[in-house]
Amino acid sequence: MKKTNLLLILLLVSSLFLRIIRIDYPKNYVFDEVYYPFTAKEYLKGNKEAWEWWTKAPEGHAYAWVNPPLAQEIMAGSMFILKNTDSLAWRLPGVVMGVLSVYLVYYLGVLLFKKDTIALLSALIFSIDGLNFVQSRTGMLDIYLVTFCLLSFVFFIKNKFSISAIFLGMALANKWTAVYLLGLFILLLIKYRLPIKIFKFLVIPPVIYLLIYLPFFLTGHTLNQFLQLINQQWWYHTHLKAAHDYASSWWSWPLNLYPVWYFVDYQKDKIANIFAFGNPVVFWVGTIAILLTVRDYLKKRSESLLLVLAGFFFLWLPWAISPRLMFIYYFSPSVPFLSLALGYQLSLGLDKKKSQPMIIIFLSLMILSFILVYPFLTGIPIPKEFIKLFFLINMSKNPF
Repeated sequence: MKKTNLLLILLLVSSLFLRIIRIDYPKNYVFDEVYYPFTAKEYLKGNKEAWEWWTKAPEGHAYAWVNPPLAQEIMAGSMFILKNTDSLAWRLPGVVMGVLSVYLVYYLGVLLFKKDTIALLSALIFSIDGLNFVQSRTGMLDIYLVTFCLLSFVFFIKNKFSISAIFLGMALANKWTAVYLLGLFILLLIKYRLPIKIFKFLVIPPVIYLLIYLPFFLTGHTLNQFLQLINQQWWYHTHLKAAHDYASSWWSWPLNLYPVWYFVDYQKDKIANIFAFGNPVVFWVGTIAILLTVRDYLKKRSESLLLVLAGFFFLWLPWAISPRLMFIYYFSPSVPFLSLALGYQLSLGLDKKKSQPMIIIFLSLMILSFILVYPFLTGIPIPKEFIKLFFLINMSKNPF
């Protein structure tokens, strides 16, 4: 077995282990799980009201009609297969998506740079990113969005545009923000003088999107109600006026300033917390890597660097004009491309003997940072005094 394959297997196995261990904790809903797994359970029951914006859910819960239903359908499928509706069943698909996304970052590195070192470094960095790590352990939408966007991007680069369009449709069926990727693909197809291929991306994703809503129609809803639902979703995302203690602006996300507090369990001498936030060293060094990659692209005009930068900026910058409430986990789809830029820059350093010690130090700091914040990503109870360490490492406000 090639050394690269062995390292990749070890990385994927460790990624699976770190994501799946204690995945059933806590047993109750975490943050927005009051919407998505709850709705998935109602889908499983055949409750037609779970699809409707005009019906009222039980106290403390809400039907997740404001976003498309694919992630909830996948969670419902997991609960059906496992024949239970506990936290393990609804979180397990996210774990699978999380590990798959680590592999996809590796595969993208191979496709773009034709260099195993860059691919492995990028996948390692992405695997220890706290933001996507937490999302892959939580019954929310973002890890599904990230994974389907990566699948679409991979097949786009391989010039398999029909398959790319299918996965783009599945990404859109999790969150509409996948439309940012559609914009990138259209511009790239114009650049590559393949405008006829644009037709596939204008036809196939809407068909996939409509197919994802098949249970909506099978529960007795009409096409007119579907169109009204789309209108209600649009109104919600463009007109909702709300405030939240952990909301943040788009420009702050690469700086990792505002983690989102998902869960807390106060025990006798310890506290268990779950926060959604990036690995501090990955985000800070990765932001520098993005700037260096911009410089390198301007010098080399490399198509590979252009695609990495385009993936990063197209999935991030549109949030600058978004009218709605935002959170740092909206930055999740850009992190794979930040990881690729960082993997590329670190690989350049490894090629120079003088830089190798510094690169090893950077990698060690990223891994150490992940180890230090791991309890805050997974809800491991720790002494209250050590809670301050999180806010020191993460440079964010302490709510205690």
